[in-house]
Amino acid sequence: MVIIVCIAVAVLWPTLGQPDGQPDGQPEKTLSCLGGSEKSELMADANVKRILHDKYRLTIDFQALGSYDQVQLSTDELKARNLDCLWPSSASAQNVFEAQHQGEFTEYRVENILQSPEVIYAGPRGTDALVAEGIVELRDNRYYIVDMKSLLLDYVTKKQTWESIGAADLRGPITVSSTDPARSNSGFVLAQLQLNILATEDVFSAPNLDQARKVLPVVRALYDAQGLQARSSDAGFREWLTQGGEFKSPLYAGYENQVIQQVVQAGVNSAGILNNVRVLYPDPTIYSDHPVLALNADAARFIEAMKDSEIQTIAWKSYGFRSAVQVGANDTADFKDISLAEQVRTTAPPAADVTLALLSCMKDAKTCQ
Repeated sequence: MVIIVCIAVAVLWPTLGQPDGQPDGQPEKTLSCLGGSEKSELMADANVKRILHDKYRLTIDFQALGSYDQVQLSTDELKARNLDCLWPSSASAQNVFEAQHQGEFTEYRVENILQSPEVIYAGPRGTDALVAEGIVELRDNRYYIVDMKSLLLDYVTKKQTWESIGAADLRGPITVSSTDPARSNSGFVLAQLQLNILATEDVFSAPNLDQARKVLPVVRALYDAQGLQARSSDAGFREWLTQGGEFKSPLYAGYENQVIQQVVQAGVNSAGILNNVRVLYPDPTIYSDHPVLALNADAARFIEAMKDSEIQTIAWKSYGFRSAVQVGANDTADFKDISLAEQVRTTAPPAADVTLALLSCMKDAKTCQ
């Protein structure tokens, strides 16, 4: 019996204490990763850091940077900064990276880990006015922007005011505000959605470059109408909330997860957010994907670690990110006080050449012609 026990211990010893799914001898590793600001709090979460370290032997040095700023860093700069991975907030940003760095990282691997639909945040006054205008529709206690094209062309570009459509206590021109699309992905996704709507007859089809160029001046005019914009998604949404919500900007584009995160963090003090914020889903919208771009084999371990079911649960229940790897993992009933859509209709973002043309237009009006 002693011999059998000793043999069993000898056989099992190499695997005792090993994290689930991890091969023997996996070394501890610190990875340097750039990512969108909206993921900063997720990556600072003590439980997420514990799981990554204890179960996967990873420590992540996470630094926030705009999605398109990340993916347009040169290969030399990426290597000089010893970066292991990028974590933009857009499949389009991934496409731009791959178009510009093809074949330069031989161990490159990518997988979408999280996702969040682009939404328009509003308040009760602006929402009621748009429902009366037929722009927004209430279905099953959820709000959908059913005529985004009319909102853009008949209201925003024609400089209609909130007073003109009878919005109680709201003043000024009707605009859709966002973070700066030249630097922040949540603002850029809005610009992509506007481009799809304006450049094609079928909003479910992304425009080609010729179609896009015809309407870039209009998209730029929508951008210019916003005035000064925040540089990051996380800071922009917080600023919108703390500076009055709809009284700061009656319509504000962002990620769905942002209101979930704020409600969770506010806890028993969330009534102010719930009473004053409405989530409007463009129909269709664009899903903001969050792909991890692993530049080497070590960073590929981060992809696998972030797929951990416990991390995915934290990402949803604490920070509002929908899972991109686990079907049925996200139950909107977890947030019964927020009117979240279980499923949303989506359209595809433009291809890399159109994305770059749009980004150039956002950065320099002279390139929009």
